[in-house]
Amino acid sequence: MNSSHHENVIVNTKLGIRFWKSAVDSNGYVPFHWHSSIEIVCVIDGKLSFTINGKTYKVEANEFIIVPSGVVHDVTNSPNIAYVLQIPLSALAQYIDHPEQVDFQNGLTTTITYKTIVSLIKELGNLIYSQPLGFRFDSEIVFLQLLKLIFTKLVSKTPLQTSNNRLKDIIIFINKHYYQKLSVNGLAKKFGYNPSYLSRLFKEQTGISLINYIYEVKINQFYQDIINTNIPIKELLLKNGLTNMRTARKDFKNMFGVLPNDIRRKNILNIQKKD
Repeated sequence: MNSSHHENVIVNTKLGIRFWKSAVDSNGYVPFHWHSSIEIVCVIDGKLSFTINGKTYKVEANEFIIVPSGVVHDVTNSPNIAYVLQIPLSALAQYIDHPEQVDFQNGLTTTITYKTIVSLIKELGNLIYSQPLGFRFDSEIVFLQLLKLIFTKLVSKTPLQTSNNRLKDIIIFINKHYYQKLSVNGLAKKFGYNPSYLSRLFKEQTGISLINYIYEVKINQFYQDIINTNIPIKELLLKNGLTNMRTARKDFKNMFGVLPNDIRRKNILNIQKKD
C-alpha cells in the first residue's frame, strides 16, 4: 500500500495535467486518501465504486466521477479500463476562482451534458495516445471544452464539505499502523476524542464504521503482501494483525472475489510465464 495519503500530481502532458489509461485485471481496493487536485475517472470497461464524503457512487462503462480537491475518498474496483485525469489547482487558476472550494454533482448519467463530457474524455484520450498531426492544438481545445462543461454545468450549489484535518490525521495513522491492535477507544484517547463521538464522526464523513475501515485496510495490505512477497500466507495473516484466520479468509474472498491461496497460485504462475 502506498504510504502517501495526500497525493500530489506529477504532470505528464503539455496541458499541465496528468492523464493516463488505467487497466486493472483483478479486484482491488484503495484505502481513504485525498488529492491536491481535481480528479476525473471515466470508465471505459468494467466498474468502480467510489465513496466520497460518506456517499457511494457506482461508476460503470461510459460513466465518470469527479472527486473534488482535498476530499477523503476510497475506491473499490473489479477488473476495469478507465481514463484518469488529475488536474492541479494551478492549471485551473486562470479560469476558475478558488477551484479548491468547488464541489460537483455526480451521477447525472442521463443528461446531454454528462454524455458530452464522456465523449470529450474519450476524444482527449485518443488524441493524447495516437498523437495525430496537430494533436496538441486539438487536445487543448477538447480539454477546455471539457473544463467549461464541468465548471458551468456540474458545479454543486452546496458548499464543498471537506473532512477536518484531525480526521485526516487519524486516517493517516490507521493506514500506517494497520498491523497494530487498533481500537476506537485507543484512537479516541490518542487524538483527544470521546469514543462515541469519534465513531459517529468517522461514519458520517466516510460512510464506513471506524472498526470496519481498520479491518479493510488490514485485508488490503494482506492482499498486497500476497502478490508482492513469497512469505507463507499464515505468516502474512499474523503480520497484518489478522489473528482470526478463518474469518480473514472469508472476508478476503468477499472483498477480492477469490481466496488468498488462489491469488498466490495465480501470482506464481504469472511469474513463471514471465521467466
